Amino acid sequence: MLFSIAVTLLFLSFFASVVFTGYFRNIAKSNNFLIDIPDKSRSFHFRSTPLVGGLGIQASILLSSLFMISLIDYKYDFQLGESNAIQPQSSFYSETSFSKKINIKNENNGNSDNYRFDITPIKNNEAGESYLVNLGSSSQSTLNITKINKDTFSVSLPNGQIKIFRTTGSEIIEIDKQGNQVGDLFKIDSQSKKFFSLSIFVMIFIIMAIFLQLFTLFDDAYGIGPIKRIFAQSIAALIIILVSDVYLEDLKISLMGVHFNLGLWGIPFTVFAVVGITNAFNMIDGINGLCAGFALIALIALQIASGFDVANYALVTVMGSLIGFLFYNLGFLGKKRRVFLGDNGSTFLGFLVAWTCINFSQSTESLIKPVTCLWIVAIPLLDCLGVTIRRMVGGIYPFKAGNDHIHHKLQKLTQNSSRTLLNLLGIGAIIACVGVIIDKSNLSSEFSLILFVTMASVFYIYSSRFLDPIKNN
Repeated sequence: MLFSIAVTLLFLSFFASVVFTGYFRNIAKSNNFLIDIPDKSRSFHFRSTPLVGGLGIQASILLSSLFMISLIDYKYDFQLGESNAIQPQSSFYSETSFSKKINIKNENNGNSDNYRFDITPIKNNEAGESYLVNLGSSSQSTLNITKINKDTFSVSLPNGQIKIFRTTGSEIIEIDKQGNQVGDLFKIDSQSKKFFSLSIFVMIFIIMAIFLQLFTLFDDAYGIGPIKRIFAQSIAALIIILVSDVYLEDLKISLMGVHFNLGLWGIPFTVFAVVGITNAFNMIDGINGLCAGFALIALIALQIASGFDVANYALVTVMGSLIGFLFYNLGFLGKKRRVFLGDNGSTFLGFLVAWTCINFSQSTESLIKPVTCLWIVAIPLLDCLGVTIRRMVGGIYPFKAGNDHIHHKLQKLTQNSSRTLLNLLGIGAIIACVGVIIDKSNLSSEFSLILFVTMASVFYIYSSRFLDPIKNN
């Protein structure tokens, strides 16, 4: 990942988020639409506040992604997956030309130059595996490269001359027909691990995320029952699975000789996991900055765990958009200009974090271990599970609004929303950091799971002592 492009995208998405959030806020205020009215059960909320934070974040991400296309040095691999659900008998895959930015160093004199190669595969070429290569955008500098064998290539130059080169790892030398070296030795250093990939998964996710946000916007405006919300989330998750063929197929954990390879059972398990994490982020959105803060922590952890390469520029745009929203939500732009996420925003963020975790953990490149996702979303997930189980045991409807969440309990103890926010985000960041460290170490997934269960037990024991048991709510 190029640092300069990452910083540019971060600032672009930040300012886009500030502008879009302010724009949607003004529309909501002037039309008295999507406004949250405080009631007696939310004493920390004193004035009517627009519920358009999710709209600002979503619009900022989409606009920043368009900027990313023009800024990035890599074209797109339109990889439409190998979807068993759509075409079980055939590979549904195609690839367009792509760009690669490399540094070529002459090992004999030490000189080096940077080049950008636009590479297009030549299909059905009788000469074998061949490529058309342009240096930058100049059509006058087109090379035709044909593979002779595993490490030898012939290169047809623009003037018609043909040269033969042999590669050894990252080094390349010119040779004659007898295989003798006739030119200098060059070392090639790629400027990126891979080019940006726009897959069918990314496209269907964007479509379903927009659908889900529009659905929950209607919920924010008019109210929709929790069962209907869960049904819509489940349908959106199932469509992504069926179209992209991305789901939790292998948990990569073995316990007592049993390997948790879910196979097709991974489809309902993935729907359950996505809906669970989505609602966990929705339920944790109880004080300013908490839901967006946990989403930001999760994305930073995923960025670090999966590596700083070109594929993660998309995460940078989301992080910048979240920071722009937080400037409104936390009152940095004035308390009267506060904006809330609304159910549409918290649902979108939970859906985004859930699918990013799943996609990264099931990647063929093994970007992260599946168990690491538990660490990354620990606080929202554990709070959601704890509240749901306690309510069901206590005979209380699990989807009923209440003040029995971890942030409500901690706020009663600290008597301050800011301290509650900092404490919970700090704990969440530490837990995510521990998970990433374990992921990148030689420790096994089994050890990570056992340690997470131990940490979760400590969390529940400690949080149960935060006053006001559920029966008093």
